[in-house]
Amino acid sequence: MKGKFIVFEGGEGVGKSTQVSLLAQKLMDMGLKVAKTREPGGDVIGEKIRDVLKTSEPSDMDPLCEMLLMFAARRDHFVKLIKPLLDDGYFVICDRFYDSSLVYQGVLRNVPFEDIMSLKKITIGDFEPDLTIVLDVDSNVSIARLSTRNLIPDEYDLMKKDKHDLVRSGFLKTAEIFSFRSVIVNAAGSEQKVFSRIMKIVQERLLYMIRD
Repeated sequence: MKGKFIVFEGGEGVGKSTQVSLLAQKLMDMGLKVAKTREPGGDVIGEKIRDVLKTSEPSDMDPLCEMLLMFAARRDHFVKLIKPLLDDGYFVICDRFYDSSLVYQGVLRNVPFEDIMSLKKITIGDFEPDLTIVLDVDSNVSIARLSTRNLIPDEYDLMKKDKHDLVRSGFLKTAEIFSFRSVIVNAAGSEQKVFSRIMKIVQERLLYMIRD
């Protein structure tokens, strides 16, 4: 059986990393082959590009340059990790994919949608996730969560509320554009409440296929 590619998207502080881990563990408990990954990153080259991006503030980098680096990392990630694992029957769960480029480089940094989609076509072709889970929560909640994280904040973490609102609306718009694969999930409430919403969607959209 060919594997399934599940992506978590959303703004800063919506709980993606936590939910990726919870879903991965649940699917492993069910006896499935599971791999967790992230973007930018995933493979050796992708992680090196991630380091460049994370140590360079977005405002210091030309938007097109930032986008090109993101897709270079994405191409490496896809060819060396995602596709081989899917071909081997894994459920691959990824923290961000190309919707994040549409929002962060597109909506926030004004790179045209057509340019991003052209680069997507060049680097990963017609490949799409089997399921994109868009975690959505009020920007005030996101900001409050970010203030409690024990991580060194980057420029995106430190955005003002209007920018968080812009990111949030951007992800809601991508979910509308790619409605064939996207489901918006209310990310408010406890981690387990949010996970129960996610698991219901995964069961309805993907897990029934295991019997086919």
